[in-house]
Amino acid sequence: MLLRTVAAREGLSWVKQGFVWLFRQPWRALALVGCYVLAVALLTKVPGLGGLLPLFAGQIATVGFMAASRAIERGAPFSPLLLLDGLRAPRPRVHNLLLLALLYVGAVVAVLLIGSLLDGGMLLRLLLFGTMPSTKVLDDGSLRQAALLASGAYIPLSAAFWLAPVLVSWYGMGPWQALFTSAVIVVRNLPAFFVYATQWFALFVGVPLLLGLLATQAGASDPESTLIGLLAASVLMPAFILSFYASARSLLPQD
Repeated sequence: MLLRTVAAREGLSWVKQGFVWLFRQPWRALALVGCYVLAVALLTKVPGLGGLLPLFAGQIATVGFMAASRAIERGAPFSPLLLLDGLRAPRPRVHNLLLLALLYVGAVVAVLLIGSLLDGGMLLRLLLFGTMPSTKVLDDGSLRQAALLASGAYIPLSAAFWLAPVLVSWYGMGPWQALFTSAVIVVRNLPAFFVYATQWFALFVGVPLLLGLLATQAGASDPESTLIGLLAASVLMPAFILSFYASARSLLPQD
């Protein structure tokens, strides 16, 4: 596979493309994301596995989100069932995608275990099992330190898994080859991904905050201002998800 390297400014075009595709089919995109959020909420209710199943499902849904973006690009309609697109591939690719999802679950647990070095496993129990931390843990700052350590450990993990689901499902790679290839592509294009991540961070923080402040100045109550900010974030989320495919389309060979 030809490994592409793009300019840093390409990260901005990925962000822009997410909004372009959202505005082409906004209701379908919102329905897709809404169904995914609902499915994740239901998965979290499964006893004993509620913290792990959403991680597993996320890798499968990533293929569906990219398929939805590709459908929008081609002007084709789609339904929320496209979230399962990765499970409609040939059987070997489905098996590899499921294995990749298991590897992702294991990798996230490993990252949380690294954070456990600082908080005795409180962050892991909070995120995977919903166990609320004690007042002592909150006061001594160990949970915050663990979260920072785990976040740092997650960065290389995200590089390996960024393109891996689509490399497995669309390009027929094995899980380990897909992880290696994804990591290499991301590292080769770190400037573009830095611009991409920085832009989305600014949007997710700045837009809800700005709209909330404007609403407050216009006389809205604090709950109303908070609601406006949340609505803004809910619109940004589909554009962010659709922009995943923009990076894949830019960096991977297309059929």
